[in-house]
Amino acid sequence: MRERILQAVAAEVDYRGLKFSIRDITSRLGISSKTLYQQFESKESLVLALVKQSIGEMRATEATIREDESLPTLEKLKQALIILPGGIAMKDVRLLDELRNGYPEAWRYADEYMREGWIGIRALVDEGVEQGVLKEFNFDLFVQMYIGSMYRLIEYQVSRAGEMTLIEGITQVVDILLEGICSDKSDHK
Repeated sequence: MRERILQAVAAEVDYRGLKFSIRDITSRLGISSKTLYQQFESKESLVLALVKQSIGEMRATEATIREDESLPTLEKLKQALIILPGGIAMKDVRLLDELRNGYPEAWRYADEYMREGWIGIRALVDEGVEQGVLKEFNFDLFVQMYIGSMYRLIEYQVSRAGEMTLIEGITQVVDILLEGICSDKSDHK
């Protein structure tokens, strides 16, 4: 039952954002609110469970990317950096803003993951440095730059909806962080 409820919550979030109601969920499932409340104590706990599920899916995707022998290390790193926020955003950047403003416990969980869920990325960076495809750099500073870019991108996306998708923005940020802004033709003077 718990999984069915979470699937219904995900469907409602896709449809209504985080403005769904408990009644929307119970109507979708054809259950009573009492049945729902036996599984989840509040709307906040529903949202938190959805965020935790999303982060779990991102961790699994990241692990799959890291273990893919067909991908070079730099491509693994790029893909892993691009998928990290995708699950948290739950397909729409406005949801992150709603999450931050309306669901403090779920936001703290997502924010903590963004700040501390870097073990797999660190392993890919170390591998890249060892292979010579990445130079030595301050990893903690890189993480802060990435997180700062993410949060600024979210604010930008909310204020300028429709100009660029979140995934397009993240891809551009990752390209700049990993490849810089100099053209290949430049002699880097």
